[in-house]
Amino acid sequence: MNRSLTLLSALLLTATLQGCGDDSKSAKAEAPQAASTAAAPAGDSCSGHELERALPPAKAIYGYAYLSRECGYDSATVVYGKADGSQQLVVTLTDTGLPAPGADQQGEAAKQYLAAQAKLRDTTAKNVSLLNQARQAALQNGTAAQFGGEQFLPVIDSTRMGDPLAISVPGPDEKAGESSLTGLIKGRYVLNMTSPDKPNGGTAQSLRELFVPISEQMALTKLP
Repeated sequence: MNRSLTLLSALLLTATLQGCGDDSKSAKAEAPQAASTAAAPAGDSCSGHELERALPPAKAIYGYAYLSRECGYDSATVVYGKADGSQQLVVTLTDTGLPAPGADQQGEAAKQYLAAQAKLRDTTAKNVSLLNQARQAALQNGTAAQFGGEQFLPVIDSTRMGDPLAISVPGPDEKAGESSLTGLIKGRYVLNMTSPDKPNGGTAQSLRELFVPISEQMALTKLP
């Protein structure tokens, strides 16, 4: 793979990941607010939520203080770090297998919602595959240096159930940008973790040592 193709692949991966996030937001936006909070007590929208059982603990974890959690119709987000933003880690779990919110399951809004969820599942699975391909190609063709070295190439891991997880990080010369873990759990649940922090130099391995143990703290096996 020559330099231009390598950089094009990197840009394609970035654009695809951003698209994945947009699909998730679009799907959430179509869920009415009433559905998000109807079953939750005041003060904690995740209490009694279907995704609550799988979330990481609402307490300090691996050096990150617990800040907040919030659940909507099809998603749950837990935030760790410092209130001033100097340290942050966000864990989001999205259920793409729910029926469309609202009574009319045959209407156009419902069809759009289900299509967005299907696209989110497909995009997430493709992201993991593309990141793995990018890593293998860089190693085989000697182009890892263009990413900052092998330590900044994507890393592929898995859940205890065998679902593949992909970890990607910004290059060493990038002052901004988030590191991320993404994966499709049980072919239905999209797991995302993001952090702008750069522990131990912000290498893929150092982020793997942060993200993967947190995924292992989640009760993903309890998801239907």
